[in-house]
Amino acid sequence: MAEDPLFELLDRGVDTIYPSRKALMDRLSSGEKLTLYLGVDPTGALLHIGHTVVLRKLAHFQKAGHKVILLIGDFTGRIGDPTGKDKTRVPLTSEQLAENAKSYQEQAAKILDFDSKENPVEIKHNADWLAKLTFEEIIKLAANFTAQQMLERDMFESRMKEGKPISLHEFFYPLMQGYDSVAMNVDLEIGGTDQTFNMLAGRTLQRKINDKEKFVITVPLLADSNGVKIGKTTGNVIAISGKPSNLYGGVMSLGDDVLLQTFELCTDVAIEDIAEMKQQLEDGMNPRDIKMRLAREIVTLYHSAEDAVAAEEDFKSVFADKGRPKDIPTQPAPTSMAPLDVLVGLKLAKSKSEAKRLFEQNGVRINDEIVADWKRDLSLTSGDVIQVGKRKFVQIQ
Repeated sequence: MAEDPLFELLDRGVDTIYPSRKALMDRLSSGEKLTLYLGVDPTGALLHIGHTVVLRKLAHFQKAGHKVILLIGDFTGRIGDPTGKDKTRVPLTSEQLAENAKSYQEQAAKILDFDSKENPVEIKHNADWLAKLTFEEIIKLAANFTAQQMLERDMFESRMKEGKPISLHEFFYPLMQGYDSVAMNVDLEIGGTDQTFNMLAGRTLQRKINDKEKFVITVPLLADSNGVKIGKTTGNVIAISGKPSNLYGGVMSLGDDVLLQTFELCTDVAIEDIAEMKQQLEDGMNPRDIKMRLAREIVTLYHSAEDAVAAEEDFKSVFADKGRPKDIPTQPAPTSMAPLDVLVGLKLAKSKSEAKRLFEQNGVRINDEIVADWKRDLSLTSGDVIQVGKRKFVQIQ
């Protein structure tokens, strides 16, 4: 399959193609160049490895000569996508969205080519058309769907069963995202499986308004065996713009159950090599050895091979040899020496209750010595190193 020129486009890292793989394959085989897009709501400032799955799929199409658009959802982000949420999402302000969107292109440029002379990726913002719709036009758009169709969404069904509220504005999110396809008159939209409903809404509107077929490709979500998505919503972000050592350590913190999936979705390692690794795991190879290769591959993609080697050496020093990382961040001594205040002040704990738990579980070390008493003030001097857990270090300056 890997020898098929369409394999990277239609098979690797693909969950479902609408209306069918064959229909899209026929269009691509004709030599026609498609216009496709990914919509990203800037609800966070960082792009993480979960985002790279769909960005890499866009890159495959760009390399094949198709026109790619990265759509910044600066309007839809104000509404808040209810996808996967068991409660109404709090919308962000225009200022917050603009701030979050500032670094998106710079981070996405690690995967997409915005400077290509022949076929650059184009950036668009959906506020350019959504903000101009009149109320009459919105009503006409809404007439293309029924309330029953909207209520079929899984998260709405579960909320109704649990007696949780569904805000009326949440029904407008798929309507707005669907209209993006009409406004840009695209041939194809790519997104995660959690966006299927929204993308198919765009397929419906494109057919009814522009009388045009719109294909949809869904890509799998990077998630563990329990279905927990790796990303900002669940708090396990592995940012691609982070320091090499942090990126390496983040990958090493992934569960063994997502190793092969991450190789397929997030790296360029050949499918045949991934199949061989699967066999090696079944034969008893230590998953850590394969995970270290995964970490090297990802750090190399977003930094360099040299950075990957250095990050691995740093990781081994800290975890295998129980040493310290070479690059420990420094901070001035906190004003209060109360142990709980120190951890919160140095951002080594999110709250005093978490700090207390860390002390009680022997998770705090100062100069390699365990500190368990959270009631007695600390005595810190310049050069002291505070360690929390396995990966958090701060040196007092």
